[in-house]
Amino acid sequence: MVVAQEKIEWEQPIEELPRKAKRPVRRQRPRSHWKSILVLSLVVTLATVFAVETINLTVVKGAQIRGMQREITALEANNDLLEAQVDKLRSVSRIESAALAMGMEKPAGTVYVAGTLPVAKIEKGVQSAPAVQEEVVQEPSAIEQISQKFTSFFASTQR
Repeated sequence: MVVAQEKIEWEQPIEELPRKAKRPVRRQRPRSHWKSILVLSLVVTLATVFAVETINLTVVKGAQIRGMQREITALEANNDLLEAQVDKLRSVSRIESAALAMGMEKPAGTVYVAGTLPVAKIEKGVQSAPAVQEEVVQEPSAIEQISQKFTSFFASTQR
């Protein structure tokens, strides 16, 4: 019995194998690390600047905001106190008692006032007459408005 033997490539001698064409090996120049160091330092610098600005915004500006909020709260409290003092000084009973203390007298009869006055708040010292009927308040005409402004202007110059 004759069996054909197959030759395996590794069994063949090297001289019989076909040779591949050799390519010339290109040698690379040694890389300069200066470019890499420069890019790395630029990235680190940008990250540091970003971190510093973020810290500045969050910490420093936050402290400034809190300080201004405290100042606003103090100013609002002071404003409320001043408004209370204004209301107290504008009260009709206080003005009336101060005028009587200075020797002034209450006028008898009808009192005419130039201009408009703010509605006085009901306070302890002021007595109000019970309203029998509600009066319908009509809007003044254009001539009456002009005369009120004219009268109030001249009344303010006399002070």
